[in-house]
Amino acid sequence: MPFDALHDWCSLVERDLDPGAEMLHFLRQEIPDAESVDPWQIEAITSNAQTVALLVCRQAGKSCVLATRGVRELKNGGTTICLAPAERQTREITRKVQHYLRATDLVVERATQTEIECSNGGRFIAVPASGATIRGYTADLLLVDEMAYLPGANGGEDVVVALLPMLKDNGQTFYASTPAGKSNLFASLFLEPKDNVHRIKVPGTSIPRLAPRVERLRSQLSATRFRQEVLCEFLSDGLSYFDLSTIENATSTEAAICPRF
Repeated sequence: MPFDALHDWCSLVERDLDPGAEMLHFLRQEIPDAESVDPWQIEAITSNAQTVALLVCRQAGKSCVLATRGVRELKNGGTTICLAPAERQTREITRKVQHYLRATDLVVERATQTEIECSNGGRFIAVPASGATIRGYTADLLLVDEMAYLPGANGGEDVVVALLPMLKDNGQTFYASTPAGKSNLFASLFLEPKDNVHRIKVPGTSIPRLAPRVERLRSQLSATRFRQEVLCEFLSDGLSYFDLSTIENATSTEAAICPRF
């Protein structure tokens, strides 16, 4: 019995000192047989940049990163505002945070499908992307999931403009998404790089555990869709079956099949 207690204590110390071990412990609350955390995930959760932009393919674990950062902020007693395009997505990430909280000693005083309050004063609030619903908070951490799909004019810029004034001067913002064309604020973070933004790009081909899924998608999707959904490339408007550059390359000033006038 004393050995068991020592083992538990050592495991707790390891998680406190190693963010990767802590995140793996969180993951195992939801996926008991999880074996490791991806290097890009550790890079993201340990980043000290004021703005972190995550360009990540689907099923790679970006929501796990956002949930982990949310739990770490709860442990600090801070307030996290999590924004997503749809209410269903806000409920899903809140559910993930609640799972991860089981791996901590935090006491949850109140929990709903979109909000969590802990006894140390920490709060996690998930709201859908509407300027009317996100005003009025003050946050230590902002998490924006599927940023490329934010509704409204200017490619989601109006929503972000309503969100950013809530952030404290020393706060941190995480933007995460798969690509959805070039005409949105998320795309500009990568296509028009700005200072003080930590950019992380994670195509599906860079993650060995996704290899079977990648090959399945390669065989079922068009080349353009595969490049967008798996390789995380920003292509035209994100909706066209053919990329605009492909169409342009198929035209010719010399009167080929599709002459350019």
